Parts: sequence; C-alpha cells; structure tokens
Amino acid sequence: MGKSAVKRVPFREGMMKLPQSDGDTGNLIGSKCRDCGEQFFIRRDICENCQGHDMEEVLLGNRGKLYAFSVMFYPAPPPYKAPDPFVPYGLGWIEMPGGTVLYSLLTENDPGKLSIGMDMELVFEKFSQDKDGNDLMIYKFKPAGIN
Repeated sequence: MGKSAVKRVPFREGMMKLPQSDGDTGNLIGSKCRDCGEQFFIRRDICENCQGHDMEEVLLGNRGKLYAFSVMFYPAPPPYKAPDPFVPYGLGWIEMPGGTVLYSLLTENDPGKLSIGMDMELVFEKFSQDKDGNDLMIYKFKPAGIN
C-alpha cells in the first residue's frame, strides 16, 4: 500500500478555508455580530463591540486594500522562522470588504513596491509540518496581479 498524500491544514483551526481545487482561491474566516453588525477576524464567540453572543461565521474573502504597512529588518517573532533571520519581511494591515482590518505578513518586502490603498490578494504558504506530516498553512497577502 502506498503513502497517503500530504494534507494541507490551517495553522489554526477556524482561521481559514484553504483552496480545495485549482479554481478555488480560499478565504479567511471571521465572525459577524447579529446584534450590532460588527465583523471580526479571527472567528470568535463574543462580540468585542457590544459583548453580544449572537455571532455568525462569515467568509471575509480573498482580496482587500493595503491600509498600512512596514518592512521589518530584524528577526521575525516566533513562531516564524526564516533561513536568514535578518532578511526583511513585510507586515501590513489589510482592509477587507465589510470594513474588517486585519494584520498579515506580506509576500512583498520592498517598500518601493507597496503603497497605501493598493489592491491585495490572499495567498497561502506552507509554514511547517504537524506531528502527522501534514503541511501547516499560513496566510499572507500579496499585491494583486503579481504571480
């Protein structure tokens, strides 16, 4: 009997819906309060705005706008590991449709190629492997239209 295929699993359950096929782009998962309408990332049980408990799961989509960004030139914080810990990496706040603003690693680390308000696109990358050999996936955002 042959080896089973390596599965891709979210780094944190309930954070993202990974692509299931070639045409699927995947999504981030959040929550929306049915009482006040506030929307959040990551999924939660209690609204931070009104303290309500009537939350529904929502897909936040896979595109947004770069709200703010920084390029870091010091070691990434755990649990992220880079081959060279001083390689610059981009961090940004992404405004999603519906107004949720979330914090994300960026695929781009050249500040000259980033600008506030630019369109950003969700991507998934392998972070590490779990104890069963599955690929643990994280999300990042890249400038839209760049392969």
